[in-house]
Amino acid sequence: MPVVNVRPSILSRIFPERTIEEIIEKLPYLGLDIEGFDKINDKIRIEFNPNRPDFSSELGIVRALKGILNLELGCPRIHDLRASSVSIIIDEQLKYVRPYIYGLIAKRDFPINNEELTQLIAMQEDLHNGLGRKRRKSSIGLHNYDALTFPLSYRGVSRQTKFVPLDYHKEYSLENILTDFDIGRKYGHILEKSELVPILTDAKENVVSLPPIINGNTTKVNLLTSNLFVEVTSVNSKSAKDILSILSFELSDMGFDLYSVVIDSPVSGKIVTPLLEPYTIQLEFDYVNEILGLDLTHEEILLCLRRSRCEGRDIGGGKLECTIPSYRIDLFDKVDICEEVAIGYGIFNLSPSYSGTYFIGQKNSQSIIFDKVRDILIGLGFMEVINPDIISKNLISNVFLEGDLIDKNLVSMGDSKNTEFDLLRNSLIPSLINTFSNNIHEKYPQKLFEIGKTFSTINNEIRENWSLCVSIAHNSSDYTEIKSNLESFMKYCFNELVNTPRYNTSYFLTGHSARIFLKDQVIGEIGEIHPQVLENLNLRTLITIFELNLSSVSKILKLDQIRIV
Repeated sequence: MPVVNVRPSILSRIFPERTIEEIIEKLPYLGLDIEGFDKINDKIRIEFNPNRPDFSSELGIVRALKGILNLELGCPRIHDLRASSVSIIIDEQLKYVRPYIYGLIAKRDFPINNEELTQLIAMQEDLHNGLGRKRRKSSIGLHNYDALTFPLSYRGVSRQTKFVPLDYHKEYSLENILTDFDIGRKYGHILEKSELVPILTDAKENVVSLPPIINGNTTKVNLLTSNLFVEVTSVNSKSAKDILSILSFELSDMGFDLYSVVIDSPVSGKIVTPLLEPYTIQLEFDYVNEILGLDLTHEEILLCLRRSRCEGRDIGGGKLECTIPSYRIDLFDKVDICEEVAIGYGIFNLSPSYSGTYFIGQKNSQSIIFDKVRDILIGLGFMEVINPDIISKNLISNVFLEGDLIDKNLVSMGDSKNTEFDLLRNSLIPSLINTFSNNIHEKYPQKLFEIGKTFSTINNEIRENWSLCVSIAHNSSDYTEIKSNLESFMKYCFNELVNTPRYNTSYFLTGHSARIFLKDQVIGEIGEIHPQVLENLNLRTLITIFELNLSSVSKILKLDQIRIV
């Protein structure tokens, strides 16, 4: 989970009637967790949910606190967005590369200070990693407005084009930056399929940025900068709009006056950005009370919404129309609005109620066997993880090399809201390896397991199975170690032996993998993960793994204990 630093001194200044302890006590009721309190360095480390990117700065958290502490109610608005003649012209060559760019200008009479700049850069990185999907979807550039000459041009150029990148003092070709610079090696893969590389230049042909990699040095922001130009490039117009909206409210709260930028696009025509209009969701007042188990009046519900920094109005017929500020990109449905009412009401004010009827029963057989599996593996030193059933084709391709299991019997989601997660997984192996990839900063050895569903199509019929995946990661992990764990698990859990004849696949190291047979029937596979897979996912240690089809194990052993529900 991402973490933001908030200064207690700022909270004390903004909420002088409250003690720091009282303020901290309210934070969990906004969905925030306190990770640490460093009084000496004036920092509270606060963990926030990635679905609230507006909480990636202390001012975003202050904005929400003002509502539940009754200091400011209703939707925050930027009423004084000023028009400007500044424009960005997008070349048609970028139509199929990274076609969207949105921008804004922020001005004030005094320069940005060190803490503000630190917060902005931290927020930029959180937005890159979250909404920007590690810059693949969107990326942000912060620039010194006074160093620019407008209009700007956003176009595609060859990889031999040269410019001076941020914090350097001589020119390098785009090819050099993408292949030789650390930042280029980290994010260059985003542009690897493009012959033309997108750059943003000003009217004097100074390179402003090479999105999504690095800015130019000409527009570097420092502690003498008082006027900012912010640009967001993206493959998706909504993502660019959302990110720029979040940054707009952040800069407005910092005391900047905001000015619009005209985007001249061959895809969308002329657009004036940022787009800050609030949006609405309709629902029934009775639905709110039903979901929350309360009996609030219409006026009380509307007040709760205002305390959550939204607004509402009674539109008759028992219906409510909720108005939501543009930076709240996490609200989609009427259930979300009920949650905002609960936050405004005060979750600490909710009282639990108990059913007048008591039910007795027992665990089903599936839960019993899963509990046994967990107990055995935890006893062997493993920790359980849970991953979503949906997965990206890109992750499957990075793990199952040379086409293995990439297209075979995969189940696609017909109406996925996120194109990066559009498949139901047919194996737990990619998910577990990706978990290691996301935890390379943790200590080794790491020993993980997952119990989850896998999906496949057979004769146009979707089949579901319960699977178990067990894996070990450390610098000397090998086939012998993982096989020893497999045999121990099978003995203690099922009192059975397995056979493991050699079997090669592209995602296991040749000669260090096998199929797993139980009573002459295939139930899974085991092996050392291929170095290419480790490289694809930026892993720096060895990984061994085995995966079992628990549904097949149950059928073979006639346990009748594991069934699909």
